[in-house]
Amino acid sequence: MGASYPTKIILAFRSGGVCAIPKCGKHLTYDAKSGDDTYVGEAAHIRGEKPGAARYDASMTDAERDHVDNLLYLCTDDHTIIDKVPADWPTQTLMDLKASHERQVRQAMEAAFADVTFPELQNAVSWVANQAPVPSGSFDITAPEEKIKKNALSNGSRHIIAAGLMSRETVADYVEAEAQLDPDFPERLKAGFLEEYFGKRKEGHKGDDLFELMCAFAQRGLRKQADKTAGIAVLVYLFEICDVFEK
Repeated sequence: MGASYPTKIILAFRSGGVCAIPKCGKHLTYDAKSGDDTYVGEAAHIRGEKPGAARYDASMTDAERDHVDNLLYLCTDDHTIIDKVPADWPTQTLMDLKASHERQVRQAMEAAFADVTFPELQNAVSWVANQAPVPSGSFDITAPEEKIKKNALSNGSRHIIAAGLMSRETVADYVEAEAQLDPDFPERLKAGFLEEYFGKRKEGHKGDDLFELMCAFAQRGLRKQADKTAGIAVLVYLFEICDVFEK
């Protein structure tokens, strides 16, 4: 069966787009000259996918095996190593490695919110120039905490939103400044995120999966931590002021 493509996107987001093996840190996104960038990392199973595979656990369901919690984002070489030499890479070692790496990625992102400035925001939303504006109408604002509860978001997502709100005034000032030069900018910005949001909802995604897919969308094509965090800051800003996660 294997992990689904959305699951791989979430995994790549949690891993910061780099190999999770300590001291590897290989960047695993292909920067496309045209079109969307492509994730080239592999979703490696911690507890094996099939009987006979490294660390296979017969008590697990297929859904559990292919869940993001049982996957590591690795380069091809390290994926081969953990599966060919399982004695050196037991289940608990890989689980601990995954937890440590993803925690470091999240902490780096949350710490970077304090340093988000206009240049990072400009890099993060450069795609907006090619987005057609779609009037979004008037929405009843729902407080972030209410949206979090309504969408059953976990503490992990809650922490990202709380950290992102630290940059709210900077993002608002940036959007206002851009609107002075291009009155359609705010609507184009909203339209791009809302198009992705409703598309993912139509595919059946919800809760933390939907939130993390939106985070991955906000970071697409970005390599520098500051730019990637700026992308999340924009998403959190829209989370607060428009109907992303509203309905």
